[in-house]
Amino acid sequence: MRTLLCLLAVALCGCKSISSVRAPAAAAGNRGYIYGQPPAMKATAEEALPTDFEGLISLAQSLAVVAENDPQPQKRLEAAKRGIMAGRQARALAPERVEGHYWYAVHVGFLADVDRSYGLSAVAEMEPALKKAIELDEKYDYAGPLRVLGVLLTRTPPPPVSIGSPRKGLRLLQRAVEQFPEYPENYLYLGEALRDNGRADEARAAWQKLLTLPAPPRRETEFERWRQEARKRLAEAKNG
Repeated sequence: MRTLLCLLAVALCGCKSISSVRAPAAAAGNRGYIYGQPPAMKATAEEALPTDFEGLISLAQSLAVVAENDPQPQKRLEAAKRGIMAGRQARALAPERVEGHYWYAVHVGFLADVDRSYGLSAVAEMEPALKKAIELDEKYDYAGPLRVLGVLLTRTPPPPVSIGSPRKGLRLLQRAVEQFPEYPENYLYLGEALRDNGRADEARAAWQKLLTLPAPPRRETEFERWRQEARKRLAEAKNG
């Protein structure tokens, strides 16, 4: 996800609060977007929020496509805010389910990617939500809770400034790869964590591994972006 590539380098900027986020005014919009596929022309950020758990999660997944891919920052911002609201409501309806906690954290990250003045609050919201998601089901979304928290720990400054710990982040990303050894995105961030822990040869091996793997179902668009990023990091490692 792009938020993992962009957000955390500036995670401590700004002072807006995630708790103050409210969804944009709802309007009639297109439905039927599928997570992992390119977004349609109109953003699902315009949809009214469902009232049932499954509907909320389906919307949060669809909004993630818009929040990550739409070329217009305002569309991404609106989708992220609406995704936060969907995740927030899903957590309230079913706190024992992983999905609400996970998608809430993901959309908080998307919001901070677009509006970096939310950075301080974003880290404070993402960490407990992801820890809860790991507790409930760390395998969800190809070990998504492990992956996202691993990158958060890898990229944020250490205490007392923030929560960062490259060693802890590496352990989480290693667990993600152990859970899903054929999922390419896990290797992208594993390589970064290995590099940041001084293990350059293993980092290059992780990125090379990514390039040998096939695209996961319905993730073709993201897959090509992961491959481009892996090639870029391999080139940087070679030139550095």
